[in-house]
Amino acid sequence: MYHLIKKDILMQKKALKLSVLLIIFFTITLSNMGPAGLTVGVLAISYQLVLGASALEDKNKSDVILISLPIKRTTIVLSKYVSIYIYAAYAALGFYLIYLITSLLNLPLDIPFNFSGFIGAIIAVTLFCSIAFPLIFKYGFLKAKMANLFIFFVFVFGGTGLVSYLNKNNKLLMSQDIISFFRNSSDIELLLILAVPLVLILICSYNISLAFYKKREF
Repeated sequence: MYHLIKKDILMQKKALKLSVLLIIFFTITLSNMGPAGLTVGVLAISYQLVLGASALEDKNKSDVILISLPIKRTTIVLSKYVSIYIYAAYAALGFYLIYLITSLLNLPLDIPFNFSGFIGAIIAVTLFCSIAFPLIFKYGFLKAKMANLFIFFVFVFGGTGLVSYLNKNNKLLMSQDIISFFRNSSDIELLLILAVPLVLILICSYNISLAFYKKREF
């Protein structure tokens, strides 16, 4: 699995260079969004790299070669899911380094980096890829491209709009007890609470992707 992930990374040398510029761009343009800015930024970089690897494989017919090698399809699919968090960690690290640099130099930029934003990024990336990967493993990247692009913009614009709406109308949508619970819970506690449903969603998505991939004809 390590070599499959390494292959995806090495194939994307140009994309990785571009992602550095995108991190700088998102740092400036999303700085006024607070934690949501980090969430959107990490999701966008992860989208670029996760789907970029699938695009290159589709273009080079890599799947045909992979299934002819003594590699289990379970390993191929699992490597894609593991790579999600490698790309997300890479993006988060990029934002964090810029945050440190601007803090040390006292630059007039409000860099959107904090633990709440990172948790939001992990949730967004997990949910997005849990929907995108089954489509890719069933139809291939090119056929699933438009659907995944649509899903991405739904996550970005729909997610930021929903957060803004909830912030303004949370008293109408949730009881005071629930609001108080979330406000008084630490970031670690919230992460642990959300970890269980996220893992279940990820497991379901993995099994669906694997079932599609085993039945797919190349």
